[in-house]
Amino acid sequence: MPYFHHRGAQIHYADVDRREVATKKPPLILVHGAGSSHISWALQLRDLSSTNRMIAIDLSGHGKSDDVEGVISLDETYSLEVAALVEHLNLNEFILVGHSMGGGVAMSYCLNSSLTPPKALVLVDTSPVLELSKLALGLVKEAIEDRLFLFKSQFFENYTDTYMIKELEDRIRRANPGVLQRDLAACDRFNIADRVHNIQEPTLVLVGAHDDIIHPKVAETLKNDLPQAEFAIVPGAHHAPMIEQPDEFNRLLRDYITRVERRV
Repeated sequence: MPYFHHRGAQIHYADVDRREVATKKPPLILVHGAGSSHISWALQLRDLSSTNRMIAIDLSGHGKSDDVEGVISLDETYSLEVAALVEHLNLNEFILVGHSMGGGVAMSYCLNSSLTPPKALVLVDTSPVLELSKLALGLVKEAIEDRLFLFKSQFFENYTDTYMIKELEDRIRRANPGVLQRDLAACDRFNIADRVHNIQEPTLVLVGAHDDIIHPKVAETLKNDLPQAEFAIVPGAHHAPMIEQPDEFNRLLRDYITRVERRV
């Protein structure tokens, strides 16, 4: 299992590359959301690694990574862990993908001019403002919907890939509730609304059609605030389209990667 060291912590990442022939296609760095881990990207690590190297970080305190002390922030803590991963792997060209809180981390990374810029950016169900007062009702709705989904899947013994990932993430969150609480506190302090227009990287903004946390209209506003952005809605998905509708999510992501690779 690959690790690197950053500020005294051992940080884990998954690195999957199933290409039969090495190419110059840019790798993807995947950044998970609050209380989650690289597991949330399992279906992308599996299905997209035949064409691109796929790298999914466990931010500190998540998954198999060590925890760190002190106040956590998306820009001063998590985005610098992503930067340390880029340096550790000696990457010059890559596509940065962030989900929810991870999208905030990815945007913070792009706003730091001292870091190696990504070739492109993919923002999944995220916003430049993650204050809890704006997200609380949606968080409750999504939690109820997830519990109902798990119950129905168990009752009808419908053990899909989506069920397996959501059930594992649910167990991890319940076993470590402090991690999610800390992440939500960090999100509550995150607001880059007055700077998001400075992100110059070509960007794809993706959102689940039924996301109760980041409404599609909020995601579309983010797209409009970015200088070079495309926008797509994932039908049938809520807040985690890469898990809930992986085939369509992967198609949209794969098509965007192809467009990025064709750019000079």
